[in-house]
Amino acid sequence: MVRRINSRDILLVEYNTAQNWYAQIPTKNWLCVLVSDDRERRYLDEVIVKIILKDVCWIATVGKQCEKVHDWADEEILFRKVEEEDEPYLPKHDIMTTWHHDFEEGIWFSIIAANDAEIDIETVVILDMTNGQRQADIQAALDKAENDK
Repeated sequence: MVRRINSRDILLVEYNTAQNWYAQIPTKNWLCVLVSDDRERRYLDEVIVKIILKDVCWIATVGKQCEKVHDWADEEILFRKVEEEDEPYLPKHDIMTTWHHDFEEGIWFSIIAANDAEIDIETVVILDMTNGQRQADIQAALDKAENDK
């Protein structure tokens, strides 16, 4: 756990293909802040599928790829909703998706303002896919959220 802000546990998880980042994320009542600037789509697709399998309730995207990643997440969710033959897994709850061009605002929103009518968000996972390049920005955004609550 990185911190506890707004009655939510805040976890910072580094995406790394050599380590089991997937084991670090919860399986219920959680929101994912997906941080990506220039990651290849195949890695982002893998992450989107895996967080859906862990019953994420909200995907908020920040970073230079925020709109693209948001659209790819929506595509995967929609595909799973309409696919009848294989019936790919979707949680029983709807998954909300948002993108945020303003990095700090996106993290602040996810910790302070995001609210799901179906799920009580207990944990916010900041999934850093930038190889640590946005660590300072993440810490600054966490400080702002902690001070603005």
